[in-house]
This record gives sequence, structure tokens and C-alpha cells, in this order.
Amino acid sequence: MIEETENVQDMGYSNSSIFYKPPKEKEPILARIFSIILHPLFMVLYAVILIFVHTDFKFLFANQFVQFMAPVLFFSCIIPASGIYFLKISGIIQNFRLNNRNEWLLPFSIFFLSYGLLFYYFFSAKLYIWFLAVVAIPVILLIVYTIVSRFWNISAYMMGIGGLIGCIMSVCYHIKGLNLYVLFIILFILAGCLGVSRLAMNKSTPAQVYIGFLIGIVISYLTVYVGAYWGFVIFLKNL
Repeated sequence: MIEETENVQDMGYSNSSIFYKPPKEKEPILARIFSIILHPLFMVLYAVILIFVHTDFKFLFANQFVQFMAPVLFFSCIIPASGIYFLKISGIIQNFRLNNRNEWLLPFSIFFLSYGLLFYYFFSAKLYIWFLAVVAIPVILLIVYTIVSRFWNISAYMMGIGGLIGCIMSVCYHIKGLNLYVLFIILFILAGCLGVSRLAMNKSTPAQVYIGFLIGIVISYLTVYVGAYWGFVIFLKNL
């Protein structure tokens, strides 16, 4: 009996419990890196940077890059991240991943408020309607995610990067008349890496990855397209 007890202890069993809980597997480091770099909170920031780098925004607003990026960084990244962190340390939510749907009210309210203030900031600056549509994409995707997730889980990460790709493609094709195929190839490769990362970390199923990406890219593409069309109509009426 002594030898059996020692063997049990060597195998990792505890005398205080009759159930053995295997140690949690560590998430692949590369998958974690992709999930951090391509986090949904950064997608608006990346979109505005790409618009500045690859369109005539860098000439039209040559000396106003900071005026664009500062509110985008503050409202789309800092406020939501700080709000979630405060809710976590206050014990209002269990974890940063928001797995419990009953805890969504306050975090999502923070998201809506911060993105709404970002939209209002650029709206009050009287920027192009298509650019306002770009800023409005996170709010629309958040609403869609909230509705769809009530019935079936989808990947918020893939919705985010899908939204980025759809937004940039619509800006290039329908507004600036550009075909940045190299940029699009890179973005799709990054989206594939992110999707594989979410699968490797067991955070999503293949269907959740595909559907999340599809919803993100379609909605963002159409949102910018409608914004461009609406802006064109208003322009014609003012002639």
C-alpha cells in the first residue's frame, strides 16, 4: 500500500482529491502573438494608418496625422481596454475574454460609448462621409456580433480583421480607384494566420472563424460603399 501511494503521488495525484486534473496545455506562443497584434481593438487604428499611408490622405492632411491618430488611439483602444481592466479588477466581470454573456452589458456599453464618441469627434470635424462610415464600422459590427452571439458563437477576432480588410478594399476600389493587390495579399495572409491561431488555441471552431470573417468583410465593405454613395449624392445636390 505504501508503494502504491507513493506511485500515485509521483503520477501527480493528490491525497486530498480523488480526481486527477491534468495541467492546462500552454497556448502556442506564435498564436498568442498573432492574437495580441491582431486584436479587434486595434483594427480601427490599423485602418486609419493604412488610409493615410496608401491614399492621398497623406497629402490632404499632411500636417494633421497626430490629430487623426490621437483620438482614434484614445477612443478605440485606451478607453475600451481601460474600462475592461477596471471591470475585471472590480470583480464585475470574471475575465477579459467576456465568456459569460450575462456580463456583456457594461463592457459593451463602454465599447458603444467610446466608438460613439470617436464617430462624433470626426463628425463634428465635418470629414468625408465615407471616412465617417469607416469609423462607424466597429459600432455596426458590435451590434451584429451581439445579436448573432445570442444564437450562435462567432469569432470576434475574425470579424475584426475581416472588417479591416473589407474597409480598406472598399476605400481603394470605390473611393480612391486603387488596386493595392500586394497589400490585400498581406492582409489576407495575416487573416489566415489569425484564424489558424484561434483554432490552435481552441478559442473558436472552423465554422466560427469562417463565418466571423465573412460577416466582418461583407458588412465593412458595404458600409464604406454606402458612405461613398451617400457622399456622392449629397455632393451632386449641392452643385
